[in-house]
Amino acid sequence: MLRAEAAWLAAQLHRLPDHDLSPLLSVGSGGAELRTTQPWIQGVVYEPLARRGVQVLHHELSPGPGVDVAGDLTDPGFLARLGELGIRSVMCCNVLEHVPNPGQVASTLERAVAPGGYALVSVPRRYPYHPGPIDTLFRPTVDELRDLFPGLAYESGAEIRCESLARYVLSSSTKWASVTRGFRTHAPAGTPTRLRETLRMGLLSTAVSAVVLRAPVVPSAS
Repeated sequence: MLRAEAAWLAAQLHRLPDHDLSPLLSVGSGGAELRTTQPWIQGVVYEPLARRGVQVLHHELSPGPGVDVAGDLTDPGFLARLGELGIRSVMCCNVLEHVPNPGQVASTLERAVAPGGYALVSVPRRYPYHPGPIDTLFRPTVDELRDLFPGLAYESGAEIRCESLARYVLSSSTKWASVTRGFRTHAPAGTPTRLRETLRMGLLSTAVSAVVLRAPVVPSAS
């Protein structure tokens, strides 16, 4: 998660009611080691939530230190267990470009949001190939990202201009980890990448598409 992206998400979370957020499932947020390489996420996004009493459950595909919930979002057995956690809202940042079928995962996330809960989702819009373990080069616009969640109401969205790759690496206290985790210099053969766009990402700015969506509130029985 890039710094400007984290700041935008933090501002959106700040205006949402605590009781509609908690428990919040943070999809693909990684273990403690990964979050250490990007300390601004903890300070800008997660610590304010903790001060508000919002419970955050960190999800990853495999168990590990700092992972609260481990499992495959396409596995029906895991989804059944996920339903027992009482999740109200989900946050899914920079994950959908790493799955073969983003629509399938989006449908799963949509079902995981409780009535009145929220989904906060971001995906790179302008960012180089970065396999983890794959990168499908899914780079949606805000509208394309919103359309993956037809059952949720659109609250807000933005194409967030973020720091360049050079600034991202040079301002990180863990430069080599940033390089190895953040991007790769070579995309698969046959992937068109214009020199002008590469220079723009490297020296000027990257960008992220992000949306905030809400599940319909179920009317109370009269």
